Amino acid sequence: MLRSGQSIVGVSMNPGLQESLTRKLAREMATTPVEAIPGFAIESFTGLFVDHVGITYMGAALSGPALFGYARDLGGRADAVLIGDGARVPAEMAAGVNGQHCRMTNFEESGPGRHLGPLCVHTALAVGQRVSATGRAVLAAAVLGYVLGSRFHFAQRVENGLPHHRVVAAAIAARLLGQDTDETARTISLAWELPHRARSGSRPGNSTPLFRRKRVSPLGTPGELATPLFHARAGIQAALMVSHGFSSVADEVDEHAADYDPEILTGGPTPFHVVRQMELKPWPCARPAQGAIQALRELVRTHSIDADAVSAITLRVPGVATVPHQFEPDPESWEQAAYSLQWAAAMVLQGIPPGPKWLSQDRLQDPLSRRIAASVHVIEDKDATVAYREFRRPDVKGSAEVRVAHQTHVSECTLGETEGGADRPMSKDSVEQKFCESTSLSMPETRARQLLKALWRIDQVGDVRELAAQF
Repeated sequence: MLRSGQSIVGVSMNPGLQESLTRKLAREMATTPVEAIPGFAIESFTGLFVDHVGITYMGAALSGPALFGYARDLGGRADAVLIGDGARVPAEMAAGVNGQHCRMTNFEESGPGRHLGPLCVHTALAVGQRVSATGRAVLAAAVLGYVLGSRFHFAQRVENGLPHHRVVAAAIAARLLGQDTDETARTISLAWELPHRARSGSRPGNSTPLFRRKRVSPLGTPGELATPLFHARAGIQAALMVSHGFSSVADEVDEHAADYDPEILTGGPTPFHVVRQMELKPWPCARPAQGAIQALRELVRTHSIDADAVSAITLRVPGVATVPHQFEPDPESWEQAAYSLQWAAAMVLQGIPPGPKWLSQDRLQDPLSRRIAASVHVIEDKDATVAYREFRRPDVKGSAEVRVAHQTHVSECTLGETEGGADRPMSKDSVEQKFCESTSLSMPETRARQLLKALWRIDQVGDVRELAAQF
C-alpha cells in the first residue's frame, strides 16, 4: 500500500494537509507523467489494443448493423471511427459502440477490475481521436484508467453496482481532454452520479429451469459489469460536461468511502503491478474456467481423441463459472454460445479455431457440435472456488475428464499454467493468430496483417486519427 506522504508518482506530500480521496485519485490521473509509466505497462497495453481491436471486428460482424444504425441515427461530431463500419461519430458514441461490440464476444480481457479492457481501450481510442492525441498518450491514459479500475475492484468491501466503471471512463477522458486536478475531480464525482444499468443476469434462485437458462443479453451478463455502451458514454459525457463548466456535488467518492479499503484504493509502492495481472483470453468463455478448457485441449492433443468417439466430458471449475448464463448445453444464439462452457468444450474437442467460426449459425446448427455440447457435465470444484474468492487466481484449478469407449482420460491445469494469464501471457504469435481469426468475417488476412503491423506501432503514432483511418 502507499506509505504516508507518498503518491502514485512518488511525489512527496505533506501528511498533515487534508486532501479528499476523490481529489487524490484525480491528481494521480491528471498529473502522472507518461515517463512514470513503466515500459512493461506500455508494452502490455499495446498487446491489449491489438487484441481488442480484433475482437471488436468480430463482435460487430456477429451482431449485425443494429448498433451502427443507432449511432448513425443520433449523428453529431465526426470524432472517432466505428470499427467494422467506418463511419465517424461523437467520441462517446464510438467508445460505447466499439466497447460493446468488443465485450459482447466474451473473448475480452478479464483480469483485475472485471472486464475493464474494452472500456479502457475504446474510451482512450475514441477520445484520443477527438483531440488528435499521440498513440503514447492514448496508451498512457488507458493504463492509468486500468490501474484505477483495478484498485476500485480490489478495494471494494461491498457489492455496490460497480459505479467505478463509469469513473474509469471519465478519468481516461479527463486526462486526454487535458483537464487539471480540480476538473478531473469534478468529472469523477459527476460520473459517479450518472445512472447505470442494474443487474439483469439470471440467478440460481429463480423459479424455473427455463428462466434460469437462455438469459444472455447482447449487452452482457451480469449487466453492470458488461456494458461499455453505457459506461463509456456516461464517463465521456461527464468529462465533456465539466470541460464546459458544469459542476455538481464535490468529492462523491468520499461519500462512499466506507464501501472501500482506502489504502488499497489509493494505490501502493508499485501501483502498476496490476497490469501484470491482465488476462487475455485464448477462448471465448469464462476466464476462471479456462484451466479446464486448456486441460481438455491437452487431452485432445496428447491422445488424438476423435470427437465422434467421445461419450461424455466432465469439466470441474470454480463456482463462479457455473452460474446459469454460463451453463448452457443447448445454445440457441451466438451470444449464448459465447458464454457456454459446454459449447467451448465441444469446439475444443473438434479442434475448431476460437473466434467467429465457433459462433456461426452453421456451427450452431451442426448436429455433432450440439451432441457433444449436450454430453458435457460442468461441476464445481470447491477448492478452486475458494482460491478464486481469495484472489489466488494462479491457484484456481480446472480439470477435464473425457470418456472414450472403455477409456477415461483426465487432465488438470491451474489458471497460473493457462495461456493468457500473468504467469503465461499470450505470445505475440498467439495474439496475431487470434486477431486474424477474429477479423476473418470482416477482411482478408492480407489486410488483417497490414492492420496488425500498424497497431503494434501505436506507441510511435503522432496522431491516433492516422491509425484509426485504417480501421
